[in-house]
Amino acid sequence: MLTDGASNSTAQDATPRVGDVSLGGTVYFKVEETIFEVTRNRFTEYSEIFADMFLMPGAEGSHEGRDEENPISLEGYEAADFTALVKVLYPSPKDMISGSYTLTKEAWVGVLNLSTRWQMNMLRDLAITTLSALSLTSVEKVTLARAHKVAKWLKEGLSEILVQEETLQPVHQKEYEDLDWQHNKN
Repeated sequence: MLTDGASNSTAQDATPRVGDVSLGGTVYFKVEETIFEVTRNRFTEYSEIFADMFLMPGAEGSHEGRDEENPISLEGYEAADFTALVKVLYPSPKDMISGSYTLTKEAWVGVLNLSTRWQMNMLRDLAITTLSALSLTSVEKVTLARAHKVAKWLKEGLSEILVQEETLQPVHQKEYEDLDWQHNKN
């Protein structure tokens, strides 16, 4: 009961309600042969591309993304990468409590790949920071830098390769092939 003479409507307005929290509804994606059921809010919050996509009016009678039988098909992407992205967007309670994610280096590369393509800048920065803390070889740095536009890794990787050459620690022929370089030892 209010003692200061304020109206009930003011007290009710100050009390948060479950209805004030919007998760944006459920959306279904199909990546390769896997169907993912997620809430829209994280995709619209972290990606302008998805925010714009969900704001576009659908075709009359279209149910794309609304149920498992009519998912939004994401062609040209890997389910493993999408799974990793979903794990970062919707962390488990264990991940939240520990303050870290339990993803492999390959999974973080998948997060980097999708976050770069879909302009999820905060997630991209997180993936770059996390991968930078892991053991990336000079070749991995150059390869990932070229694929995902990470200038810092390109500079570091090329510098490391030059130092290896100068100290007679050869970069193996296979690594040059990974870089799509030809190397002649004359």
